[in-house]
Amino acid sequence: MSAARGETDRGVRVVQLTVFSVLMILIGALLSVVYANPMVRLAPFDSPIVNQTLNYQLSALPVAGLALLVTFVFARKIRLSYFTLKRTGPMKPLFGRSGSGRWETDAWIIGLLMAATIGLTSFFQFLPTGFSFQWAYVALVIPFAAMNAFTEEVIFRLSYVTMGANSTSSRAYGLAMGSIVFGVSHYWGVTPNGIVGALMSIFLGFVLAKSIQETKGFFWAFVIHFMLNIATMAFVLNQVT
Repeated sequence: MSAARGETDRGVRVVQLTVFSVLMILIGALLSVVYANPMVRLAPFDSPIVNQTLNYQLSALPVAGLALLVTFVFARKIRLSYFTLKRTGPMKPLFGRSGSGRWETDAWIIGLLMAATIGLTSFFQFLPTGFSFQWAYVALVIPFAAMNAFTEEVIFRLSYVTMGANSTSSRAYGLAMGSIVFGVSHYWGVTPNGIVGALMSIFLGFVLAKSIQETKGFFWAFVIHFMLNIATMAFVLNQVT
C-alpha cells in the first residue's frame, strides 16, 4: 500500500509541476503581448521609447500579480515563503560538499561584474544610433529598472524556485526553469538579445535562481537584476530615435 501510495503521490506531483510549468510559460509569454499591446497608453514624454517603456512597465505589473497568485495556489506547502527580503546564506557549490563565499558579502561583487558586462553590451548595441542623455530620462531609469526587475523575478525566478522547493527534493527544477525560460524569452528581447543575449540571460537566470534557493529570499535576485537593468536602461531610454 505504501509503495502504491508513493507512486500515486509522485504522479500527482509530476502532473502539478507540468500544469504549473505550462501556466507560467504562458504568463511569461503574456509579457510579449503586453509589450505589443499595453493596457496603459500614456504619452507624457517626447520620446516614444520612454512612453512605450512606461506603458509596458505599468501594464506588466498585473501580470506579475497573476504569477504570484498562481504560485500561491500551486505551492500549497510553502506558499510564498520565499517572497521575503532574506539575504544571508552560504553560496553552495554545484558539485562537491565544500565551497566558499556568502551571499550577504559576495553578491555585491557578482552584481557589479554582471552589470558592467551587460552595460557594455548594451552600450555597443546602441552606439551606432547614438545617445542623447536628458536628465528626465536618466531619472526614470531607477523606477523603470525596479519595476522590470520585480516583474521578471516574480515571473521567471520566484515562481519556479518556489514550486521546485514545494514539490521536488532537488534544486534542478528551479535552476533549469528559472534560467532556460528566461534565456529563451530574451532571445527576442530589447538588450541584450539574439544568441548572445539568450546565453547571457540563461547564466543570469541560473545565478539569480540559485540566490533564492540558498537564501530562501527574494532580495538578491531583485537587487542584482535591478543593477543590471540600470546598466541597460540608461542606454535604452536615452538612445537617439
